[in-house]
Amino acid sequence: MDVQNSSTAQENEGDQQPSEMPNLGEKDNSQKTSDHVSPLPSPLQQEAETRHTLATEPFQPILKVLADLERDDPKFAFPAARLVGTYRRLWESCVSKHIDGENLEQDNLVLKEAGTHLRRRRDGLQVRHDKQLSRLRFFEQALELSRARLMSVLDDWNHPSRLNLAGLPDNVGGR
Repeated sequence: MDVQNSSTAQENEGDQQPSEMPNLGEKDNSQKTSDHVSPLPSPLQQEAETRHTLATEPFQPILKVLADLERDDPKFAFPAARLVGTYRRLWESCVSKHIDGENLEQDNLVLKEAGTHLRRRRDGLQVRHDKQLSRLRFFEQALELSRARLMSVLDDWNHPSRLNLAGLPDNVGGR
């Protein structure tokens, strides 16, 4: 039974929280929870529970076999329990890395979607900018053409003799 107790003690090590110190606000917390619905577990708590479940669940049948083995052959049960404990720690590490990898993949997907959204927005803004530049060039050309025509009209207005001089030889020859 020591093997089973030691293996279940190993399982519970991850679950136990240091609660040796009495909680001074325990009365206040009990009154608050009786008035309110219990809050949903945080994502970190859910992740910790998932890690613990995935790490311990595959070893439940082995722990039962170890308990039977302890009754039948206690000398062999202790090394077997140590071996199972080593594999369990290795499994917990693999589960933890797997969950971390999944979280990274999810975060990566979110970042890719955000990057795609930002690229589309940038492209849309670039198209808008290009259209505005082409309109600006068109208006600059139209303004320059209007300015040239206006200068021509004003020059003709200010110097009417130039206009008449150009037409003078025709009028002189016709007299």
